[in-house]
Amino acid sequence: MPEIHPFRALHYDPARAGDLSKVVAQPYDKVDDRLREEYYARDPHHIIRVDKRKEEPEDDTGEKKYGAAAATLESWVREGALVEDPGPGLYAVHQAYTFEGTRRTRKGICAMVRLEEYGAGRIHPHEETHSGPKIDRLKLLRATETHLGHIFLLYSDPAGEITKASDAATSSRPPDLRAVDDFGEEHAAWRIGDREAIRRIVDAMGPREAIIADGHHRYETALAYRRECAAAGRRGVGAESFDNVLATLVNMDDPGLTCFPTHRVIKDRPPVNREAFLEKLSGIFDVKTWTFANGLEEKQARSAMLEAVRADGKEAHAFGLALPSVAHARLRVRDTSSTAGRVDAPRSIDWRSLDVNLLHTVILEKMMRITPDDTAHERFVDYVRSADEAVDRVVAGRGVCAFIVNPVRMEQIRRVVRHGERFPQKSTDFYPKMLSGFLMCRLRFEK
Repeated sequence: MPEIHPFRALHYDPARAGDLSKVVAQPYDKVDDRLREEYYARDPHHIIRVDKRKEEPEDDTGEKKYGAAAATLESWVREGALVEDPGPGLYAVHQAYTFEGTRRTRKGICAMVRLEEYGAGRIHPHEETHSGPKIDRLKLLRATETHLGHIFLLYSDPAGEITKASDAATSSRPPDLRAVDDFGEEHAAWRIGDREAIRRIVDAMGPREAIIADGHHRYETALAYRRECAAAGRRGVGAESFDNVLATLVNMDDPGLTCFPTHRVIKDRPPVNREAFLEKLSGIFDVKTWTFANGLEEKQARSAMLEAVRADGKEAHAFGLALPSVAHARLRVRDTSSTAGRVDAPRSIDWRSLDVNLLHTVILEKMMRITPDDTAHERFVDYVRSADEAVDRVVAGRGVCAFIVNPVRMEQIRRVVRHGERFPQKSTDFYPKMLSGFLMCRLRFEK
């Protein structure tokens, strides 16, 4: 496992800030303009005023917001709305949420983690990134010298040793921090300051490897910042050094871990000729259709299609296809090896046979003429978490068709990462997200 270190966390003081639910945020990449306005109105100390600040007045360059964000953060520290722990500790982070009608809890450990260049250590990316968000995050990190949120790392611990050690240190007391997010999910954190408890957790991490589940842009930003600081001759101090990044580590063998699929809605393209399209698909896929003539029949066809996709996806590669006003279909790959051979990339069979790669290459690119550049810039394709929302858009005429996909399995992530490969963007959607402003870390430098 990469090195993990207890640290002096920066966080809101509940006695001063009140309900933390009013000041924390979804990660910056999940905050659109509408949600940002809502956050701004929610509380004058909301973390969005730092993490994704609006443009400053009369700022043609868009650069002034970073300095303003840093000044705002510093003012909150001075007035005591934000406080820093007096000594180093780890944090047990529990996220309680509802999935398919069942209450689950995802447990993790928040720590400062030693940065490692990809390919040179035990931290591995699993997803591709774009440069735009990294530029913005780097400018903010330079200005604030603070990690405002924690990235999400996965490790494997089938016996659950680390969670047991964490539970033993925290189960007898209420959480130190608690917040409810915008989706009604509960986030709680317990500070672990006892040296022996910390030692047990750090030792239990042992030689394990870690995979970045969420936060690739922020991890790569931290790497870039480390290079900048080193080149400038700056020196970090202790666990809060720029050599480390704030992260929460979660056991990928934990039953509380949930990864959603991301469905594809095709838009702004000519209408699909149902019979010709299905005939073309039938050359590669086993196709089963459910036709409908009214709203009630559509709901029944939708339910049958979604259930077939889930069931078939346990043993094969399967997609759902929603078509307007006529039918829904289940597409199941007949021969994985030969179909994966249609994916023209010098990658492993594990990568080429990922559902999203089969879908994008075999169907979107070769049948619908939607290029990789189109999908990278979200032309002709909308990405939707809810299968019902994806189908609803098509039925309402706001999409040409929709493809329903199954979630990525943890074993697939292990295999692909083992090859040194990354998943395409929009392949995984871990839930819930790690909140910005819940646990933070101010970096320290030698003077």
